[in-house]
Amino acid sequence: MRIFTKLLSSAIILLAAMAMTGCIGSSSSEPTRYYTLAVENISTPESSAKGSVQVRKFTIDPAYQRANIVYRESAYDFMFYDLDLWASRPDHMVTQVVAEYAVKSGLFETVEIKGNSKPAFEISGNISAIEEVDEGSSQYARLAIEISFRKVDSGAPLFEKRYDDRAPMDKREPRFMAEATSKLLAKFMEDALAGISEASQP
Repeated sequence: MRIFTKLLSSAIILLAAMAMTGCIGSSSSEPTRYYTLAVENISTPESSAKGSVQVRKFTIDPAYQRANIVYRESAYDFMFYDLDLWASRPDHMVTQVVAEYAVKSGLFETVEIKGNSKPAFEISGNISAIEEVDEGSSQYARLAIEISFRKVDSGAPLFEKRYDDRAPMDKREPRFMAEATSKLLAKFMEDALAGISEASQP
């Protein structure tokens, strides 16, 4: 009986030690890291300001409606990083960056996201993909986006174009994915603003 009691006590102590070790291990988890898109230097049209524009909140395909950064290893995979997140949802970030490019372009007297008055023009768009693509030893950032520009009093767009391209990443790290995606958006906006400038000429 004494032997059984000693064995039972030893088992309880061992289980308690294992539980404490588990608790200690779980408290040392990796920190969550956040990333954002940046405004790059781009060439802008040489045009004078004409009226006001509202950049409407971009829509985004349902699969990307979350802060987790998406990565894919094939056309059939769709995975998320657990600890590497966008600072805000991609549709919010893209809307803000597009508005900043519109300001830098000098094409408009005022640029607003939440308009307090009726603007003369409107920029809108949809994001159909924003993801990291891993192909063997190579990694790419992919951005697929549609940008539309119209006169508020008119139904048909003055300019509308869909962009879909990839940019190489230096390493498989979300920071490089954010950098490559920023450069893709900069390239798209440089082209879009040139088209918008031409379309808004009287």
